[in-house]
Amino acid sequence: MATQHRTPASVDPAIDPTFELRRFAWGTPDRLEVSGVFGGLAAAPTDASPVLVVRADETVHRLPAVPESLDGPPANGRVWRAHFAWQDPPFAFRGAELRFGDEMVVELPEPGMKRRLTRPRMLEVRTAPRPATPAREPREAVNGRAAVVGSQVELLAAQEEVREARAALEQTQAELARAREDLQAERERRAADGERFRAGLAQVRESAEDAVTAEQVTVTQLRADLRDAQAELEARGAAVEALNTQLEAAEAARAQAEADAQTEAQALRERVAELERDGDETERLRSELADRAAQIDATRGELERARNTVDQARSDAERLLGRLNKIRAT
Repeated sequence: MATQHRTPASVDPAIDPTFELRRFAWGTPDRLEVSGVFGGLAAAPTDASPVLVVRADETVHRLPAVPESLDGPPANGRVWRAHFAWQDPPFAFRGAELRFGDEMVVELPEPGMKRRLTRPRMLEVRTAPRPATPAREPREAVNGRAAVVGSQVELLAAQEEVREARAALEQTQAELARAREDLQAERERRAADGERFRAGLAQVRESAEDAVTAEQVTVTQLRADLRDAQAELEARGAAVEALNTQLEAAEAARAQAEADAQTEAQALRERVAELERDGDETERLRSELADRAAQIDATRGELERARNTVDQARSDAERLLGRLNKIRAT
């Protein structure tokens, strides 16, 4: 069957009727499936049954449509599909014609495999006369061709599986290469991060060592200050104890002096009473009494100064104790 296919670019849907082929494939070993969308039909045939005409060398077969597979007559913009059954053993072919009586003919390309849909392809719809049906080949030749077609169908299926496997392998290899590149980039990034982390860790460690050294120096100095403060506190404590002893002794002396002075004053008063008549003696006794009073006042001043000294020592001791507590708290 000598036909000339027009390219999609040569078909003008605004002028020519078209058939957008969506599927032309072997549905089963003895059936072919056709589906697509018609467009630009002025008047679609309604009573003509579709027939698929296939030819190889001088052999021509007309495959009738399976009635239950039809979606109705062709209509503009609606998907049309049909299955065509072989009445004789199938054979390999490279092209076919979809005929609706003598009114409408669509030239189809080579069919695809069952697992693969045909890419949408715009085909021309034309009218053509019905060709004469040639004489059939002998039965033995037909059976031989059927066996060849079966083998070719299996071969085509195997080739399609090989192509799909190769495509999957190429895709897997490409994905593996991308994964390796991503892994290498991730390794380099992690290596850079690790180097920065080690550098930062070394810097932190150096800073920590410097801080520890400075802290150790500070602790050593504080311990020395603490020892000095403890020694000074002990010395101040001893001084306070001595001052307390002196204060107690001074208090006892003052009490004894006051008692003696009171006793002596009482005696002097008695003598003054006795010697009131004697003016000179009285004046002498009064002078002596004034001297004794001055001595008592001097003793009281010394006691007051001793008390002030003790109070100052206590204040110094308390201030030193507070400083020691602060040093211990740090």
